[in-house]
Amino acid sequence: MEIFDPGEIRDLTIPNRGVFRPVRTRFVDDGRPTTELAAHLAARAAGGAGLVVGPAQMLVHPSASGAAFLDAYDESAVPGLTDVVDAVHDHDARIFGQLTHTGAESRGDWEMQPQLAPSASPSDAAYEMPKTMTRADIDDVLDGFATAAKNLDAAGFDGVELAAGPFSVLRQFLSPRYNARDDAYGGDWDDRARFVNEALATVSEQSSGPVGLHLSLAELEYGGYEFGDVPDILDAVEGFDYLSCTVGTRATYNQTHAGVSASAPDLLDPITTAAEHVDTPVIGRLPFTTIDDADTLFDAGVDFVSFTRQLLADAETLSKAAADRRYDRCIQCNQKCLEAVYGHAHGSHVECVVDPRTGRETELYALTEAEPAALPQRILVVGGGPAGLRFAAVAADRGHDVTLREASDSLGGQLNLAAQGPLEPFGRAVEDLEAAVHEAGVTVELEAPVSADDVGPEWDSVVVATGASRPDTSALGFEGDVVDAFDVLESARGAGGPSDLDLGADVLLVDDNRWVITVQTGLALLDHAESVEMVSRDHYPAFRTEQPNLPGFVAALQARGATFTGNHALDAVDAAGTVTLRNTLTGETTTRRPDSVVVVGRRQADEGLYLELDERRDDVYRVGDAVSPRKLDRAYYDGEVLARRL
Repeated sequence: MEIFDPGEIRDLTIPNRGVFRPVRTRFVDDGRPTTELAAHLAARAAGGAGLVVGPAQMLVHPSASGAAFLDAYDESAVPGLTDVVDAVHDHDARIFGQLTHTGAESRGDWEMQPQLAPSASPSDAAYEMPKTMTRADIDDVLDGFATAAKNLDAAGFDGVELAAGPFSVLRQFLSPRYNARDDAYGGDWDDRARFVNEALATVSEQSSGPVGLHLSLAELEYGGYEFGDVPDILDAVEGFDYLSCTVGTRATYNQTHAGVSASAPDLLDPITTAAEHVDTPVIGRLPFTTIDDADTLFDAGVDFVSFTRQLLADAETLSKAAADRRYDRCIQCNQKCLEAVYGHAHGSHVECVVDPRTGRETELYALTEAEPAALPQRILVVGGGPAGLRFAAVAADRGHDVTLREASDSLGGQLNLAAQGPLEPFGRAVEDLEAAVHEAGVTVELEAPVSADDVGPEWDSVVVATGASRPDTSALGFEGDVVDAFDVLESARGAGGPSDLDLGADVLLVDDNRWVITVQTGLALLDHAESVEMVSRDHYPAFRTEQPNLPGFVAALQARGATFTGNHALDAVDAAGTVTLRNTLTGETTTRRPDSVVVVGRRQADEGLYLELDERRDDVYRVGDAVSPRKLDRAYYDGEVLARRL
């Protein structure tokens, strides 16, 4: 079996065995799908996915509601859903719509109503105590499944998938953690599966296509069902045409969507068990499924391989793999695919760090469809960090003659420094960016610093991507010595690690950055120091780290023995090394005498070259941290958008 072989689900032929799983996008307007949603899903179909499952979080009943959800039970949503289906069908792919009811895993204040659930067992991801569903509530929700399925059929969906994973009342009925009923819908596995089976039967009556079940193989919550329960669950559940495997609940999404901060649960053995217990096709995945994982999953018994974050990182992964071309890889950062949705960053819709087009499909055409530059230019790029590399590759692909000069002996800039410890997967970004510039024919000159006098009239345009300078600890004005966190990380890349800095056994780490670099520095220090106290103005260090990553980072630091002192600022370090800390809530001060003080500060734009060139010529631009130090996604975005424009 090969990923590019056609497959079948019931009597429906799927062009290949690559599936784009349902992704929460927030491309919803008052419960209706938007044109951005259609374009987002269509891009994955155009990129080679044989089956698109989604949109995600289509609700079956008004008792589950929220700004991010699509009201599939409402007939007025059908025209927009038809547009979504047509957009996917235009690329000869199939599309299944996924239906859900959130139960206890959301909140009711959007419509000022209680949340319905099997029992009064609140989710750790929500603050409301849900209402135990009455028999009338159960019947109403089942009617909602029927109505929603009828609407999907009218919109032209090829099939329907029922969600029994995170954000699902169906999974909650199966769960001993959420279902404490003593009626026909609670008790043993057969009774807890009753509602799931009734929903499957109800939807099957209304759908002309296959009906599948998207099932969490374990909840990963205390008191929830576990991987060992898979055979019992599958013996009790019936009436599905295929099984799609996932894991976890909304409360455990830091594990189910584990990125760089925690290890994801191993799904291979549970998927193998599931495949052995069903006689229908199985859709399976690994935590970060790539093309290379397909054979492993096929050997485990799956019939289709589902991709999520990889197809956000490069929508054309499947088509590029089919043509034996390189594709950009997911770097596991969770910064935009999850944080933009759950953390309500930038418009609260799905995005991707390494692909600025993701979530902007209506604004940015696919790079493979880019038209050649109307007026090819000779362009000098100064700086080989992510912004400069992204610009150079895209601009050269469009026909510009691009030369990139980097002052150091390697490409990647400060991304090389970041790609260590928990952020080691960021090294993939460096590799992919470098590969792209070479494929595009960019002339790369290393150990080639550039001054304003070096830039002559032979260049039509100059792009300054000089990045940002490291924090200047001397500017803090303290009498005693303070070590810069960047020096710690730089030393950690060497053989000796931070021990080369001779920081002593007792280190005070001050978080003035509020992001993941604080975690990296703390973990690096713990490799050598006996005691690391992490001080933050926030309640705990690295407070602004993405929520999907933060719990894993905090756990890793605490497991290694780090102590946290929240709501404190560093006021002074005297000549003897005595530190004064001020409580930011009460104003009270305390002192301590660590062996060393390390400060995680903020960088400033290295803008000197740009400002000097800007006074001399009109055709100079700057991108990335040379504008302002920000997260990695802005470097990609700045570089690519400028290259699209020139």
